[in-house]
Amino acid sequence: MNMRKIYSKAKTGYKLEDKKEFALVRSTLSRYGLPTKNFDINLSNLTINTKYQSESDNSFRIGVYYPRNNVLNMPNDNDDFIHELFHMASNDASNDTLGGCKIRGIKGIFGLSLDEGIAEYFTSLAKSDYVIRYPYEAFFASYIAKIYGMDIFKEHFNGNAIEFYSSFKQDEPFIRNVVSALDQYHESIQKFDFFGKDKNSYDNTCNYFIDFVCEFVKLLQLKKIDENEFLNDLRNIMNDEKNEFVTLINAFFEYSTYRGKDNIYKTIREEIGEEGFILQ
Repeated sequence: MNMRKIYSKAKTGYKLEDKKEFALVRSTLSRYGLPTKNFDINLSNLTINTKYQSESDNSFRIGVYYPRNNVLNMPNDNDDFIHELFHMASNDASNDTLGGCKIRGIKGIFGLSLDEGIAEYFTSLAKSDYVIRYPYEAFFASYIAKIYGMDIFKEHFNGNAIEFYSSFKQDEPFIRNVVSALDQYHESIQKFDFFGKDKNSYDNTCNYFIDFVCEFVKLLQLKKIDENEFLNDLRNIMNDEKNEFVTLINAFFEYSTYRGKDNIYKTIREEIGEEGFILQ
């Protein structure tokens, strides 16, 4: 595929009035007092590429934002569009190694799961009928907002991952532990192919999910916050069969040794125990 040729056909540079989604994303950020500088700069030289949908490679048919060259592959102005614009809003084009809450290192990208979760969470704030496709990543992002307030996302939308994590102050090590566990779950389930996998592959992903939840409960206990509300909210999401992505993940859980979401939730409860974790 000659991407350069395709890009050259697309319009470069937009204004708020060009599409309703631009104004919607910016107004959502402004409503919560969050930075719009990166959004404004990137919008002014954004390339939206719609030509690729006619290509044979189906992997290019979903919305994808490329921060390094500020290009958005978008076949239609659907909900993906809003989600990808929130990614654009956290991209500081002047910094090649950091972005939002992603840190690139020799072992890959740290924080990819939370980056997706924040984009999903803010898309749901901008569009009330949005169907969340990363339910647990977005759930974590929503709880960050609940515990720390919306100001915690300022450095994310400034495009500075280091300062974003530093914003948690003494909680930073715990947040990083949660994100690390969530990254493992996110990467495992996003790359998963149902065909030809043995039970260990399903079990590993389920274990990553359990680790993520338990690491977050440790943080709640550290902050002397009752984890029961969090766990009940988690259970409600796991039972949300109206969300096609939750249904897909639940089907995935069924293939594991846990035999489904109910036993996974039971295992989480057992690991926490009546007295909770003993924090050092």
